[in-house]
Amino acid sequence: MAKEDPPSTSKDLQELQKKLSLLVESIQNNSKVVAFMKSLVGQYLDRHPFLALSVLVFVAMSAVPVGFFLLIVVLTSLAAFVGVILLEDF
Repeated sequence: MAKEDPPSTSKDLQELQKKLSLLVESIQNNSKVVAFMKSLVGQYLDRHPFLALSVLVFVAMSAVPVGFFLLIVVLTSLAAFVGVILLEDF
């Protein structure tokens, strides 16, 4: 039995770095991103990266509770509507 050489990790890392750089480049060349970065808010957040990261984390973490709240509102409204329809039917 001959041992197989493990795949070259440096090649894998180079491919990963190339894919990541293409992804970053495509995001930076997006017209909406370019328009946002030219705005006053985009320029301010570009100069203050810690604040930008804090805003991003806050928005991401608050999306879950807000989503649950909106889901409960929709389900409650739907249940009330169905209840009124059934009550008026009988």
